[in-house]
Amino acid sequence: MKVFTRVIAVLMLVAMVACVMAACGEKSYKDTRIIGTWKQTDDVDGNWIWTFEDNGKCKLVGETTGFSGEGTYRIEDETSGKIHINIEGWEKEKIFSYTCTEKVLDLEEAYSSYYCIKQ
Repeated sequence: MKVFTRVIAVLMLVAMVACVMAACGEKSYKDTRIIGTWKQTDDVDGNWIWTFEDNGKCKLVGETTGFSGEGTYRIEDETSGKIHINIEGWEKEKIFSYTCTEKVLDLEEAYSSYYCIKQ
């Protein structure tokens, strides 16, 4: 019985240390659905290809405009529905409200709206 009690105590200690270590880390949320390549077709601005990598890097290419820029993105948290995107060539970082499914990515900000299909 003593051995069983010691084993349970050690397992509880390991679980407690794991919880403490997880709580000390930097909070970052990843929406893995966003990772990949997305195509936006716009009658006014032409076709755009958005690419999001799992390391926080992204790329935006205008197929019809010739624009190409790399940058970074981060998702605020699990519940905010906000994504921060900063592409070289933009004046500043843009904060979009976003929704994402397996096939559709919708980005919206004050002056822009992008409806993208997974490629």
